Amino acid sequence: MDGPAIDLDDLLHPDEQRRFRALCLETSAAELAELGAQVPAHFEQMQAMASHVTDLETAERLSDALVSLIGDGTGPDGAGFDADERALIRGAAEYFMLLADTDDDLSNPIGFDDDVRVFNRVLDRLDRPERKIEPS
Repeated sequence: MDGPAIDLDDLLHPDEQRRFRALCLETSAAELAELGAQVPAHFEQMQAMASHVTDLETAERLSDALVSLIGDGTGPDGAGFDADERALIRGAAEYFMLLADTDDDLSNPIGFDDDVRVFNRVLDRLDRPERKIEPS
């Protein structure tokens, strides 16, 4: 698989693009569902490790939004996502779970802004702009 077709050049910084693209791996619906369980567990770990500058409000909204989005494709309605969409969603979830990404999540007051940009770009690609979130 060459990876999902997505134009990121004007919307993400080069380092964000590189890291995100590397995380967009082929993913089954079952693997995506497992990832949906890992996201809130990661948020709980971040809460325990957070400094006074960590933007936990944005992290929590992003965690909840990722879990909800993943649930759209793995829930009982069977709507599902195609292979490219699952890869993009996996990339966004894995990017969120990186602590040392473009902006260090735990020691930078805007540490989740890059995670939000990645997530919102995936929502653009999935044609779900109503789910976009803003950093605090």
